[in-house]
Amino acid sequence: MSIPLHEDCDPNDPHEAFTWALVGLPGPSNSPLLVHPAVLRQWSKHLWDLGFRHYPEEQTKEFHPPARGVTHWLNGSGQWAEKGTPAPPQVSAPDMSELTDEERQHVVQQLRESGDLAHLVDRRDLVANHAVIGTADEITAGDAQ
Repeated sequence: MSIPLHEDCDPNDPHEAFTWALVGLPGPSNSPLLVHPAVLRQWSKHLWDLGFRHYPEEQTKEFHPPARGVTHWLNGSGQWAEKGTPAPPQVSAPDMSELTDEERQHVVQQLRESGDLAHLVDRRDLVANHAVIGTADEITAGDAQ
């Protein structure tokens, strides 16, 4: 579930009108949104029922979603900034098809060294394939010897 952003919320729907404003409230820094978006919808409706409305011309801050990672409601790296402040550029993974063979090999080497590829089996580490003749019982009995 993504972070509710102002441009994605219907200002005429009481359940959406204020969800974007309840994201990343002041308090602990770099913490995720500790309230599920479904609860934010309830809070938004509550504020609507109390008569709250948004006046965009009076807004002085805007939310900048996380520049890295997923814009998931648990990603707490988004931040409020003065309105008009340029958002940090989005960081994404490189397009592997645009890298040279050497660059791709370097990426793979970095992933191996970091342990991110530890779950994969390298064919070079396997015993060469060979055919085995016999039934399953005979083959497993031979392994036990």
